Amino acid sequence: MSELTIHADVKEWLHRIFRDCNERITEKLSNNPNAPEESLDLTWIEHFSRYSSPVTLASSWTVKVEAHYLGGLRHFYRWEIADIGVLLFLRSGGEVKRSKVALLQSKRLYPSNRSVAEEGRADYEIGFARLADLEDLTRSLTLEAEFKFNADCRYGALVPGSDQVKAINEYEKESKLPVYYQLYNPWTPVFVQCVPLRGYAAPSGQLELGVRIIPAKIVHSMLPAKDKAYRPSLKDLSARADVPNKYGWLLEDFITKEFLECREGWRFNTVQDDAIQALFYRRTGAIAAAIAITIEEPAAA
Repeated sequence: MSELTIHADVKEWLHRIFRDCNERITEKLSNNPNAPEESLDLTWIEHFSRYSSPVTLASSWTVKVEAHYLGGLRHFYRWEIADIGVLLFLRSGGEVKRSKVALLQSKRLYPSNRSVAEEGRADYEIGFARLADLEDLTRSLTLEAEFKFNADCRYGALVPGSDQVKAINEYEKESKLPVYYQLYNPWTPVFVQCVPLRGYAAPSGQLELGVRIIPAKIVHSMLPAKDKAYRPSLKDLSARADVPNKYGWLLEDFITKEFLECREGWRFNTVQDDAIQALFYRRTGAIAAAIAITIEEPAAA
């Protein structure tokens, strides 16, 4: 497969929209500190659904981002290997010169002093009746709560020896495709949010933490086989020499500096590849949502 150098303004444009996605998700988590992980995934996909029309940049290169949501399977006796799949197609002269995939499994950081309203199978079975839950309707909206995040906070749904961890390990072994954890975090490593809010707004200052990406093999190496109560913390990540950029790659840096540059992700030759067919073209596939980034070089003059 011939190589093709992607123009700088393509990388800059993709970096900007992925940075916007990072800030949008992190603002949502910061303003809604007990939001379930699934709602953050939906924000991720909705963000990129705004870019489904191709855009031609100043360099005459054209980029299109397509988003597709299928929905989860884990509430119906199945486990997704990844919540979001990212496909890349690089085109030139009417041919696809490079095809890649990255698989992202989402997990959010839990506040130190509060629980998170994670969605379970019962929520899917009950459906919209959850909006009229009697217990919620009788609780005053003015009841104050303070959500605190710091280095000791943990990724509460990352469970040693869980069915999902086992499924990801087995999938990587059989398919040879790497899986990455996409970690949803607040705006800064130390962050406090009081509810009710005084208004919705992005936190002040530059985003310091936000959405981070780490290879699953690194995260799983942190999970002790015998301590089922353990959950990795932000401090645990920062103490590891093999965790990139202290807490993981920022989402936008992972896409434009690692994935596009062929350092991370998995290259394939055709969408007819068995692993790609199983992932993206079967309803029983191992992902819940996907985006496809198509980049096209301008025709030769």
